[in-house]
Amino acid sequence: MNDKELAKKIYDLVGGSENIDSAMYCATRLKVMVRDKSKVKIKEIENLPKVKGSFFNAGQYQIILGTGLVDKVYDEFAPLLKGSSSSGEPTTKKF
Repeated sequence: MNDKELAKKIYDLVGGSENIDSAMYCATRLKVMVRDKSKVKIKEIENLPKVKGSFFNAGQYQIILGTGLVDKVYDEFAPLLKGSSSSGEPTTKKF
């Protein structure tokens, strides 16, 4: 699975644009602010290749990808949010 495919899978499994308020990343984790935690398919995300784990912290769903991968996945994830047709377009930022 390449970075673009992984980003799309994560996007779908967190609930897509209808469930994402914003996204950012740090050194090792993709951080997604979701509207409804119950829509996040945690087990499926954690079973994706290259995903090392995930957890909720301070209102964020954080997916551990690791240094050198998280920025590449984020670069593929961010454009998916910009194509949102939901009210209140999700925002992205690098952190």
